Amino acid sequence: MRFIRQPRRALRRYAVAALLGCAVASPLYAAAPDPGLAASGARLFSGQTRFAAGGAACISCHAADGGGLASAGGHLAIGLGHAWVDIGPAGIEAMVANPPFAPMAAAYAEHPVSAAETAALLAFLQRSAQQPQSTGALQAHGSMLVAGGAGLAAILLALQLIWGRRKTRSTKHSIYARQARRG
Repeated sequence: MRFIRQPRRALRRYAVAALLGCAVASPLYAAAPDPGLAASGARLFSGQTRFAAGGAACISCHAADGGGLASAGGHLAIGLGHAWVDIGPAGIEAMVANPPFAPMAAAYAEHPVSAAETAALLAFLQRSAQQPQSTGALQAHGSMLVAGGAGLAAILLALQLIWGRRKTRSTKHSIYARQARRG
């Protein structure tokens, strides 16, 4: 097998500066959103506050990890916990203004989301992307696993108590033993 030696290419200072500039300009490292606006966005997302035009709450189709909502949400569409990083604020804003997906377009055709509501949702999604994923869902699944295991153990114990008392020998055996003792 022939080895091909790769040339050594050191990064130039301008390349390092450009890479660092891209990292700093990333939506994930943007300034933290206004906490009040993010909280308002969380209420809109979860449906605690209704949209002004009466549209469906985002949580009816989407989930959002981080941002204080654990991993609650629907499973009809993708989770939006990392939408801020994946498609950026401009992409989110464009999708809210002109929904590209049929279910979302049908849900918001007569109920458009206002600019102020969009800004609140953007702040919430930014906070959701910047906060670590919550462990609430993992804890909920873990407790369900423990509860299921305890239920299984209870059922097996009940079956043992019921079936443990059943006869283990045939009827003929007891008749034969009785006859043998008389004989």
